[in-house]
Amino acid sequence: MPAGGPQVKSLPADLAAGATTALVGIPQAMGFALVAGINPLYGLYTAAFSTAIAAFLTGSSYLKVMLSNVLAVSIYSILAPVPEADVPATLFVLTILVGLFQLGFGLIRAGSLTRFISNAVLTGFVTGAALLIVLGQLGNLTGYELPRDAIQVLAMLDLIRHAGDIQPDALAIGLLTIVLVLVTRRIPRLAPVALLLPLIVTALLAWIVFPDVALVGSIATIPAGLPGLVIPDIALATGLLVPALALAIIGLVMAVGVTETIPEPDGTIADVNRDFTGQGVTNIVASFLQCAPSAGSLSATALNVAAGAETRAANLISGALVGVVILVAGPLAELIPLPALAGILILIGAELIYRPHEIACICRYSRTGRWGMVATFISTQVLPLQYSIYVGVLLSLAIYLIASTREASVVHLVPIKDGMYREESAPGRLLPGQVTILSVSGSVYFATLHAIERSLPSPEGAEGAVVILALRGRVEAGTGLFRMLERYARRLHAQNDRLILTEVDPRLLEGLEGTGVMEAIGCENIFIATPVIGEALREAIRAAETRAPEGR
Repeated sequence: MPAGGPQVKSLPADLAAGATTALVGIPQAMGFALVAGINPLYGLYTAAFSTAIAAFLTGSSYLKVMLSNVLAVSIYSILAPVPEADVPATLFVLTILVGLFQLGFGLIRAGSLTRFISNAVLTGFVTGAALLIVLGQLGNLTGYELPRDAIQVLAMLDLIRHAGDIQPDALAIGLLTIVLVLVTRRIPRLAPVALLLPLIVTALLAWIVFPDVALVGSIATIPAGLPGLVIPDIALATGLLVPALALAIIGLVMAVGVTETIPEPDGTIADVNRDFTGQGVTNIVASFLQCAPSAGSLSATALNVAAGAETRAANLISGALVGVVILVAGPLAELIPLPALAGILILIGAELIYRPHEIACICRYSRTGRWGMVATFISTQVLPLQYSIYVGVLLSLAIYLIASTREASVVHLVPIKDGMYREESAPGRLLPGQVTILSVSGSVYFATLHAIERSLPSPEGAEGAVVILALRGRVEAGTGLFRMLERYARRLHAQNDRLILTEVDPRLLEGLEGTGVMEAIGCENIFIATPVIGEALREAIRAAETRAPEGR
């Protein structure tokens, strides 16, 4: 057991947390398997084995690895074209491929790359996936079989047109489940069984009052006992590589959100790359145990912490308890009404959709983020979800590039007093004989150089002007920046003006010399940055005030 493993004094708290998350996780696992279009038994296996195995391997002590709602919707769109008889074999290959990609991301330490997934795009993606869950369960809720291959919104319209075919018994069971969950959650002592207790109540009700309501047993067999080992058929991997990569990306982005939101017991943030490798190894091993792809779940991890978990043993206990339930009471799950599971899933999806404050904040403060969120949301409704994440990634990169390009400019530093400066917009033109202090603002790379150069003041008609340009913190400049500085220096020289570079990192000197900037500016007009912020700038100002521009 790794450092930070279970201790005797934390065992009672971990037992309570493990039991709580197991009681909540059992109906969730079955429901998410239903969303994924697979046997609920595979969801239970995943809740048992993936959660327990990951407890040993992930960097985060609290991270609960399971089949999540977003993964479930993505799996459904991947498996929809697969013949029913081939679904299990395809699922297990998908699991091992997702694990291999996750392991690869961890080994190359790709955790930092997930920061390029915009929160706005992720919000659109999760909201769209949640809506798909809600719409996809309307058939089970109402007892009317929706078209499997239709766009979900269109399927809802089909349901409206066939409202007369809705089964009142099924709808009553589903709505009753939703009400019971909402009420039970408000009773503190019953909160841990807020999902499980309504399923038991509605199962009894279906047996006594509504015998015609469809049960889990009508679509799947759930035998007692643990799974036998299977060998994933790698021959099926060819057509699953792109979808598996998408699932891996989805899972890792969600896991990073968990890790950064829920710190370790000592307040530090766990190593996300270890989380990646841990989830990867978990999925690889779990594929031999008939499990679906899994990843860190924010809601399940938050519940784990709220239930009092103190060490990673809580997840181990949770997985073990689910395993015990499968071993001794698996067939009882066949008695659960499908409309009841649908009601729980619709409630979960609706809670994910209802995030007005976050959506309003994105719409109000980020124009590019707003359109990225909307575009990603629309893509989830018209494209298979696993491809929507690629749309989201591309949109995130576009948002980053657009935002950084807009922000890139130079600002005017106006001296006030005691070595302090006020930032203003750079003037459009220089004034004759005046010293103008500028600083580069925003990111400096090839895509932003045009915006930066365009915001430099024009030297036309400003003879005797001096421009001081501060470059502190600019280390990875590239030849584009050097060429831009050379062009501006020659424009200034043509008007008998002078360019002074200050706060220059010593590592830039070779580039300045090799690209001709040093020759165009003059080595006497370059001031190297010191550990004292502003020291080189003061030297540059003194030089500008004591020396007139030199003709050459």
